[in-house]
Amino acid sequence: MSKKKTAKKPRVSGGHSRRTAAATIFLFKNDNGFRIRTSPQLLTAGPGYIEWTVVNLINDDPIDVEITWPNGSPWGGAPIKIKNGNERKGLTDAKPGRFKYNVTANGYTEDPEVEYPDGN
Repeated sequence: MSKKKTAKKPRVSGGHSRRTAAATIFLFKNDNGFRIRTSPQLLTAGPGYIEWTVVNLINDDPIDVEITWPNGSPWGGAPIKIKNGNERKGLTDAKPGRFKYNVTANGYTEDPEVEYPDGN
């Protein structure tokens, strides 16, 4: 009898599998003008990565999007600037907590949250 070999899943510290938590930033217009909506409004992440994807429903032109952290980010430092449609950040060096962030494009801002629980 031979034993079947099974593929091992990638692991990180704590025995958790890596995954990507994804948020989509929608840019659109309505009767009141330019709008931004981020889905989900509360992104639970970890361990692994966070990826933001910008969907421009207005036209085909690229629109610069900036993510800022009014009370500090999980990574510290500068804002995240999305110029090519998406941005991915690893959580290896991120500090745990719940963080409010601002998504800004064309002068309009929205404020969703990201949560990276302790123990990840």
